[in-house]
Amino acid sequence: MEKLDVKDVTLENIDDLINLCIPNERKSDSSFVKGANVKRKWAVNVLKKHGNIGKLAFLNSRPVGLIQYQFNSEEKVVEIGCIFVPDKKNLRKGIGKSLFKAMIEDAKKPQPLFHNNVPLALVTWAFQVPEWYPQNEFYQKLGFKRVSEDDPFLLYYPLKEGYIYRPKEKKYVPQEADRGKALIFYDPSCSFAIHHAETIAKFILEVAPNVPIRMVNKLEEIEEVKKRGQVGFCSVNGKNIQAFFMDKENFQREIRQTLDSSFPT
Repeated sequence: MEKLDVKDVTLENIDDLINLCIPNERKSDSSFVKGANVKRKWAVNVLKKHGNIGKLAFLNSRPVGLIQYQFNSEEKVVEIGCIFVPDKKNLRKGIGKSLFKAMIEDAKKPQPLFHNNVPLALVTWAFQVPEWYPQNEFYQKLGFKRVSEDDPFLLYYPLKEGYIYRPKEKKYVPQEADRGKALIFYDPSCSFAIHHAETIAKFILEVAPNVPIRMVNKLEEIEEVKKRGQVGFCSVNGKNIQAFFMDKENFQREIRQTLDSSFPT
């Protein structure tokens, strides 16, 4: 009989959190090695500071799933970055639900970062993994609600009765230093962060080989991110690129158009 245990992420099992996200055949790739090191540094810092970043599921003592989150003190919400069971043979075993239940039990407790108040809600930007069950549908079955009917991926789960999550409206604020340059914004809490950032840089250089590129760590260079308002994966010549970088053709087309246009004022 299979035994499922859910445990907190700790300094001792950080590598389980990191490695669950990386395909076995990619673990020695330089971009994933860098990404693992960046995530490890982030995880150690946050655990020492706040003591809580996620949960791990173990099936017969083997790591099989994770839920990862961060506390947003500005909005007083808990942001779920990822919930993932990488091996398809472990799907439909209740692993995801068990991770969520364990996480919500903790989330409903008073949080020191929120002056010992309970968070107002859980918030997530669900993403799709090809051939896996749609994350947004999984969350909605757990009781999450859409923030907007037009966006099926931005979801929230109220912890305070009657609370409705309304994200602060932001727009990208170009800086003079951004003129003629590309900025790539990456989240060090993701094992894929460096791989994605390097892929974006490669695609940019294919169509604009002379454009200077700057990598921005979103959690270490907080002030650089804040003064630019709403940032996405990257901006070019002072404009957020809307096309998803995995849609290479449209992504590169938008890069060309942005470089040909005037700098926003």
